[in-house]
Amino acid sequence: MKMAGRIFLLFLSVYVTVAIADKAFCVASLTSRPEAATATAPKLGVIALSIASSNASDTSFYIKAKLKQKNLEPALEDTLDDCSKNYLDAVAQLDDSLAALMQNSFIDVDIWLNTAISDGEACENALNDRAGNDAELARRNTNLLKLCKDALLINTILTP
Repeated sequence: MKMAGRIFLLFLSVYVTVAIADKAFCVASLTSRPEAATATAPKLGVIALSIASSNASDTSFYIKAKLKQKNLEPALEDTLDDCSKNYLDAVAQLDDSLAALMQNSFIDVDIWLNTAISDGEACENALNDRAGNDAELARRNTNLLKLCKDALLINTILTP
């Protein structure tokens, strides 16, 4: 691992420990990508956003598959419909975040990530407020929120 990458991961680890409660989740998600071991700080931002984007895309496909099932409870179907719309938006916003990061437009990354977080929170609210809950979707949504907040934290560190 490059010395700069090690220093950044150490700094990120300390910062994450102070800023968020789930340090292990953040570190595990980043190190799930082999390229993270030698990544520079900006590359870790790209990795974090790509992991969040993959999660959002996978969850969007999960929701679409659930919606194709027959005889869904109406409350669950409403929740899935709402979350499907939120996830379509979140995927687009995470893609926009990644494009903005590639152009060092950290303010735009912040805006798009916060909007993606709002979409995840709207899905979470739908899951919590209705009788139709899906435990797997709730788990996936919690992970998306963590991944987006981790990417937001990295972007904050990168912002000059």
